[in-house]
Amino acid sequence: MQILLVTEPGVDGVFRHVEALASFLMERGHRVHLAYSDVRGSDRLTQLVARVQAAGGRTVNLAVSNAPGPGDAAALIKLRRLVREAKPDVIHAHSSKAGALARALVGLGVRIPIFYTPHAYYGLSGKGGMKARVFNAVERVLGRVGTTITLSEGERSFAREVLRIPQKRLRLIPNPVDCARFRPADVAKRRDIRAAVGVPPEAVLLGSVGRLTFQKDPLTLYRAFAKACEKRPELWLYHLGDGELSAECAALAEELGIRARIVRQTYLSEPLSFYQALDGMILTSRYEGLSFAVLEALACDVPVILSRVPGNQDFVEMGLSHCWSAAKEDVGGFAEAIGKWAEDCGKARPSNHRQVAEERFSQEACFGALVKEYESTREL
Repeated sequence: MQILLVTEPGVDGVFRHVEALASFLMERGHRVHLAYSDVRGSDRLTQLVARVQAAGGRTVNLAVSNAPGPGDAAALIKLRRLVREAKPDVIHAHSSKAGALARALVGLGVRIPIFYTPHAYYGLSGKGGMKARVFNAVERVLGRVGTTITLSEGERSFAREVLRIPQKRLRLIPNPVDCARFRPADVAKRRDIRAAVGVPPEAVLLGSVGRLTFQKDPLTLYRAFAKACEKRPELWLYHLGDGELSAECAALAEELGIRARIVRQTYLSEPLSFYQALDGMILTSRYEGLSFAVLEALACDVPVILSRVPGNQDFVEMGLSHCWSAAKEDVGGFAEAIGKWAEDCGKARPSNHRQVAEERFSQEACFGALVKEYESTREL
């Protein structure tokens, strides 16, 4: 098949999904075309564009951000031109901006089957106001176009019950994780990774990865970590990511007196070493689709502390052996969960996290289900 992938972000979780999906498809003999934007780009985006071109696929830089803007009309024209040239069998868009552009093609006469993966609807945030109403209204209307791929039960329920997207247009196919790439490190390698980033040998290291935005709620993370440190002087935090709350996080760390216990990095081209350094990972998000970070942590057999929100709730209810949780924005609840996790670290209980990742979230199972959905459009 010929498959056109459309994405706005070229970094973080959505892009890692697109990157992995493109590789999976090309390895199985499908022709992949790529419409992307370098506004939020990365070295891995540049590499993916080159791989798609080398394999005979067409590419176009839409040059748009995630917010509505005057460049969107030009991007739609570019995307329409790429569709005419590539003649894909299906179009699969990822995240809200790419989803809006791809589904707007129907208004320009495109009759190619369209798939859309929102990777967490904005409305899942629970925020009120005009912006949430506009995003929900757009998703409600465009949800009648093509097939929407939801990643978690919480996301599917929101699409069905709040956005009123017809059940026949919804599919639930979770994110996968590459267990061959993400795996635990041996003791020596783990020690070397931690030493390289300045973590003391005696530290108990908690990690968090994600954009520093309202969705990921890093301020709750810092407040909860500081509170937990009052009883646990051995705690350290490895925080990976960047975003509009970066300066506020730095100021809060200074105010709380925890700056010396935080290892900060804005980006890693290969995040494997991040997970392999950790004793546990925490995600204080206000909402998720289905977090790639959690899946990668599970594949590396890392304990997790999660907010009880759509997307994360699927993991909380999964029967994981080393999973603690708290309500969103609950500083005290997260501090308590961190304390329970830290206390458990020395017990060496058997973990089922990697087993769960291999059995439930393999690329063959998850991306394989996507390919079956693509192929089903040929029967229509």
